[in-house]
Amino acid sequence: MLYNTTLIIAGFATMAAPFCNELVFTHMLYAGFFGFFSGGYVGLTSIVIVDLVGVDKLSDAFGVLLLFQGVAVAIGTPICGAMRDAFEKLPRPYLWPYLIFGGAIVLSGAILFAVPYLQRRKERRQQPTKHQLDMGVLKYSTQDLSAPEQQQQL
Repeated sequence: MLYNTTLIIAGFATMAAPFCNELVFTHMLYAGFFGFFSGGYVGLTSIVIVDLVGVDKLSDAFGVLLLFQGVAVAIGTPICGAMRDAFEKLPRPYLWPYLIFGGAIVLSGAILFAVPYLQRRKERRQQPTKHQLDMGVLKYSTQDLSAPEQQQQL
């Protein structure tokens, strides 16, 4: 929830960036909001990846994530320039890239709120295999055998 919230706030800050006027204070305020909240989701990225794919696949998943982020950074600036050129007949051509890409950040944060629901749904649908049960990865029963009163009875 914290990751998603910081991502959404950073997206809204990006959307607000072109509305900073000539006052330095407004630019400082934008930089503070964007820096604080983007730092929040960058710092939580590895924790969220471990939660999604597990610690054994962390390095692979993090590598794929950095690949996609690198491609986005490499093509983002030329796309923004092309958008500004395409929108030059509009009153504020620099406004649209900020709104579109900030909106994409907000949308991605909103979509991530569905991940816990989808994970619970997947867990309910999965049936454990005999191998998982034999290896102790999953339990044979739903009864919690680790409770103290049950251990004394054993």
